[in-house]
Amino acid sequence: MTDANKTTTHRRAAPRRLIEQLDRTGSALRTGLLALAGTALIGAAGLAQTPDLPPAEAGAILDRFAADYMNDPTFTRDWTFGVVVDGDWWTVELDREATRYAIRPGEPATPSFFYPAEGQTLAQIDRGEMAALTAMGKAFSTDYAPMDIDLMDGADFDPAILAFTFHFFTRGTPEIIHWREHETREVHGGNAGLIYYQPGFRSGFGYIMPGQHVNADERSRTNPFPTLIIFTGERAIARLDGVDHEVGDGDILFIPAGMSHEFLNPFDEPAEFLLFMFGEGA
Repeated sequence: MTDANKTTTHRRAAPRRLIEQLDRTGSALRTGLLALAGTALIGAAGLAQTPDLPPAEAGAILDRFAADYMNDPTFTRDWTFGVVVDGDWWTVELDREATRYAIRPGEPATPSFFYPAEGQTLAQIDRGEMAALTAMGKAFSTDYAPMDIDLMDGADFDPAILAFTFHFFTRGTPEIIHWREHETREVHGGNAGLIYYQPGFRSGFGYIMPGQHVNADERSRTNPFPTLIIFTGERAIARLDGVDHEVGDGDILFIPAGMSHEFLNPFDEPAEFLLFMFGEGA
């Protein structure tokens, strides 16, 4: 259990950006681990600086997530990882056989993956205001995100981390996502959130606000895998291979691999959508 009275170590392990590890293994996620919009609708926007989260509160939040995860049906193996909250390290150990967990200040004893996170963002996730994957969303590896996944020196990337992130930071059994109540982040020219992510499948939701132009950056306009967008409210313009189409509530848009796509909203109301990407490289 959490011991918030212990002194938190500030020694930083030498991290490798996870995207660099993925590049070395030949992954198709060429623009960032959680680059949902680098492939479709998402990019990054910096958040204003906020006060650090007190270490005792950070530890209590991690304790709540770990306690809930003990009952998750996907808890089928041991996990050890780090979380860096406002520069302070925590180690989380999840023991499947004993169905117990331990949280302690400091780095993991052996190289592992870890989540660098702004404390106030972690608090938002704890309150159910934002999904952890939304906080990590970015279009390109150099983009800012208030939460991320990195590797300590000597750690290897395990693709199972992607789905684990959703399950650890989402409470309840079954996990029910009230996506319309979740905050989004402005990325790639649109406001978007992430729902679930695993190799070969990504899902998200969001809004194209009046005046926004999604994928204005040419680097973001094509994917090597298909995309399915379900519009659930109001209207937008889908510019597909340079041709404009009005789409809106009730429309399902299939975008084949390699098709150029942009989205614009010249109307007065936000266009709402659900997003799914699938296939090799997604």
